[in-house]
Amino acid sequence: MDTIARSVFLIENIRHKDKVDWLKRIIRSQIGVLSVTVNNSNMLMKVEYDSSAITPETMRMLIRSVGCDLLIDEEKIHERLKQKSRIKRDVISFVLATLLFGASFFTWNFEWGLIVVAATGFLFLLFLIILIKEQRRNF
Repeated sequence: MDTIARSVFLIENIRHKDKVDWLKRIIRSQIGVLSVTVNNSNMLMKVEYDSSAITPETMRMLIRSVGCDLLIDEEKIHERLKQKSRIKRDVISFVLATLLFGASFFTWNFEWGLIVVAATGFLFLLFLIILIKEQRRNF
């Protein structure tokens, strides 16, 4: 009896977005695979397949054979997606803090300019310390 399964996998180590179509064709060409869709923004691959004909491990080996990787464990996928969103948030915060600190130098000629530069510099250093501690804890 055929058992239809639906799974979500995370594609990793992909260098070019053009390679996504190639990976979809590789998986779709396997016996037992019914449909394959990939979300290009977060590289999540949704596969509908006959579990008696092909396994997630087989799909992972196929993807690994072309130089990419496929996460098949749900917990690892959620953890990796959370880590990517944290890194994106930290980069955006770092850029904004740097711009604020740089913009504070335009107040240098004002009477209170030195206080503004010192305050934003202190906040910038405090942010960097928090960022470094958080990144160390995550790895």
